[in-house]
Parts: sequence; C-alpha cells; structure tokens
Amino acid sequence: MAFYITKASGEKELFDIEKFRRSLKRSGADDELINTIAKQIESMKNLRTTKEIYHFAMEQLHKQYPVIAARYNIKQAIMALGPSGFTFEKFIGELFKDQGYTIQEDQMVQGFCVQHEIDIIAHKENKNVMVECKFHNQQGLACDVKVTLYSKARFDDIDKKWKQHPKENEQIHKTLIATNTRFTTEAIDYAQCVGLDLLGWSYPEGNSLPDLIKKYKLHPITALVSLTNKEKNALIQHGFVLCRDAHQYAKVLEQLHFPKEQVQRLIKEAEQVCQVE
Repeated sequence: MAFYITKASGEKELFDIEKFRRSLKRSGADDELINTIAKQIESMKNLRTTKEIYHFAMEQLHKQYPVIAARYNIKQAIMALGPSGFTFEKFIGELFKDQGYTIQEDQMVQGFCVQHEIDIIAHKENKNVMVECKFHNQQGLACDVKVTLYSKARFDDIDKKWKQHPKENEQIHKTLIATNTRFTTEAIDYAQCVGLDLLGWSYPEGNSLPDLIKKYKLHPITALVSLTNKEKNALIQHGFVLCRDAHQYAKVLEQLHFPKEQVQRLIKEAEQVCQVE
C-alpha cells in the first residue's frame, strides 16, 4: 500500500518500503522479522513521519533483538556523540586511521591570504588529505553548496601558498568533506565538478559513512539500547566510545559500579554489534 510520509526536513515523499527493508537487513534482521515489521507499518495509519516509523521499529527490536536495534540505531547514535566529549572529528579520525592513515587534528595551515584551521590532515603514501568535518545534531539538516564552495576556497588558498615554496610534507593533495547527515544535490554536483571528495550518510553509494562504519567496525556505544544516556555519557568521559573496544574497558565498567553480570552482558552485546556479515 502506497502512502506519503513526512521527513525530518518537513518534505513529503512516498514511503519507500524496500528502502526500509534494506535498512533492517543491513542491521542483521532476518526476512521473517523484516516482513513482520514492514506489514505492521503499512497497516498502521498513525505512522506517517520518518520519526514515528523509526521509533516504532526500535520498539519492536528493543527488547528481543538488542543487537539488531543497536545497528538500526546507528544514525541517532552518531548524533548522540555530540559536539563535545568524543567529537565527530575524532570519530572521522578513527576511520582514517583504520584505513592506514596517520592523522593530525586541529591544525593551523598558512594559506596565501590567511591561516586556516583544519579539522584533520590525513597522511598516507606521500599524500595529504585535508578533512573538513560538518556535524549536525538533528535530522533534516544537510550540507548545501555553500559548504563545498567554502572548502574549495580554503583548499585553493592553501594550494596557492604551497606553490610559492613547495615542500612535500606541506602540500594538501585533496580535500574531503565529511558529515553525519547528507549533502544536497547541488553540493554533490559542485564537488564533482571541482574535484572535492564527499563522505555523508548516503554518499558516495556503496562507500558512505554507514558502509564504512560497518566495514571498519566503528559502531559507537551510544547505539547500545541496554545503556541509559547517563551511563553512555559516563563511559564516553572515560574513553569508552567504540563497541569494538568493549573488552578493554571491563575495569572501567566495574569502577563505575556496573554489576559483574551486567559487565559481561554489555561486553558481549557490544562485540556482537560489530559482527555484521
């Protein structure tokens, strides 16, 4: 049954049931579970926004399938990391390190006209990548063409300065803009035209942010549904941010007065979240 839903941006569009099914499949749900939830959503006329559909799906998964719920919760989990504590910039830095890069964070780079503060400079095989991170703490927001125009201008200013006195370790060979939401069509068109790389929630296809999170097992602990927000914040303050590192933080969990049984259950759940086929 076809019906329209309202997105977080306020736009209306036909609900894509196959896209919804794929999101559950990526989270590890089997066909029976996917069919059950999809049929319920199609039959419930009160579910007509992306937020309502998300919360309904999470309710179905939360109690019986906490690991699947954590994977399905990944977009909100990234937003929950927030601009403070373990920042989005550090998260993207971990992604580059897993791909064999060495990174420098919060660098001041002299351009031809002015200095520029660069979120991340990633280095591998004599190439330097300037990484601009654009974090949004709510859905419905997107990086528009102004973001790509601004980054290109900074890249050009740095490149012009480098050409005055070329030194291999100072050259920025390309720029990448990373965001936890999406890019507008105009932003993508401009970036492709001028040679900027983009990394967003659904771009590039097959190599987007959720694709890389799955590939490099970078699921944040904020995705775990068995933890309260207070517990998640406490763990982040102690450096426990990624599910894949759970076994390293057993003592921290005990210091925070988690019962031993809960510690073992939490470690097992966190490690299972990363084990996506």
